[in-house]
Amino acid sequence: MRTLEVSRRTLFRDLKMLELAGIPYYHEPGRGYRLGDGFFLPPVNLTVPETLGLLLLSKTVGAQGRRPLAGAAVSGIHKLIAMVPEPIRGACIEMMEHVSVDDGAQSVGDDDSRHYAELHRWIDEGRTCRVRYKSPAEAEESTFTFEPYGLHFAARAWYVLGRTDAHDEVRVLKLARIVSMEPTEQRFHRPTGFRVEDKLGRAWQLIPEGKEYQVELEFTPRVAVNVSEVRWHRTQQVTKLPGGGCVVRFEVDGLNEIAWWICGYADQVTVLMPVQLREMVRHMHEAAAERQTRADTPDRAPKIWVREPPAPAGSPSSDDQSESLKEVEMGKGGQPRLGS
Repeated sequence: MRTLEVSRRTLFRDLKMLELAGIPYYHEPGRGYRLGDGFFLPPVNLTVPETLGLLLLSKTVGAQGRRPLAGAAVSGIHKLIAMVPEPIRGACIEMMEHVSVDDGAQSVGDDDSRHYAELHRWIDEGRTCRVRYKSPAEAEESTFTFEPYGLHFAARAWYVLGRTDAHDEVRVLKLARIVSMEPTEQRFHRPTGFRVEDKLGRAWQLIPEGKEYQVELEFTPRVAVNVSEVRWHRTQQVTKLPGGGCVVRFEVDGLNEIAWWICGYADQVTVLMPVQLREMVRHMHEAAAERQTRADTPDRAPKIWVREPPAPAGSPSSDDQSESLKEVEMGKGGQPRLGS
C-alpha cells in the first residue's frame, strides 16, 4: 500500500469492486493480490450508435484538453473503438470527420488538472492538507488547514468544497486559485451524507447567500429564443408572450450572482421581481455607463505602452543601449496623441 500510495481503505474498496464484478483474485504472500490465472474480460460488442457516440465523446473531451483526466478519457475511448471490427469502425470514423466541437471559453493553465488529481486522492483517503490560497476578495494570500469533501465542476472551472480551520465552515475553493498545497498526516471523517448539491442549494451558480428569492424576468423578442433554449437553473420556468418575448421565473438563493448574469443582457431584459434585484441591476448599469463616460475625458483617456529604440550613439544617454517602454495617451480613433 505504501508503494502504491493508497490507503488500506482504498485497497479493500477496490477489492470489493472486483468481487462485485465477478473478477476472481487471490493473495500471494510476499507479492500481494493477483487476478485469477487465465481470467480475461469478456469482449465488448459495440453497436454503430454506440461507436458514433464514443467518437463524438472523444471529440468533446479532446476539446477540453486542459481538464482533469481528459487525456486518459480519450485514450480509453480509442481503446474501446479499436475493438470495433472493420468495416464498421472505418465507416463510423469517416462519418465523424464532418463533426467538430468547440468547447468555448476555458480556464487558462493546467492548475485544475494538477490539483484535481491530488485532491481526489486526499478526499478518498480522508487526508487533510495545508493550502495557500489567493482570493480576489483579499489583498494577501491566506494559508490554512483544509479538509476536502468533494470536487465540483461549474462555470468553466473546477472547485473543491471542504472545511477550513480558518473559517470552521464548509467553503468553496477554486482550484486555479490554489497557490500551493501539501498533504499532512492528519486524517478527517467526512460528514455523513455530505452532498455538494445540498451545500450549494439553489444558488445561481456557487454562492448561496442564505435567503431564497422568487425572480421574474421579462426578455424582449430579440433575445427570448436564445434565453428559453437554455436551462440556466433547475427551477427555471418559461412563459412565452404573444409578441415574441418571454417571462422566465427562477427560485434562487441569493441575488448577487444572478444580477451579473442579468446585466449581460443589457437593455433586452426587465426585472419584474423582486424590487431589490431590479435596483441592484439598475445601479450596476448606471455605474457601467458612468465608467464608459469617464473614458472620454482627458484624464481618463486610454493609454498604451510603446517601445522606444536605444539612444543614438553620442547622445547623453547613449551608454544605455536597451529599449525602454513609454506610456502614450490614446486620442480619438485609437491614435496616439501627438506630443505625449
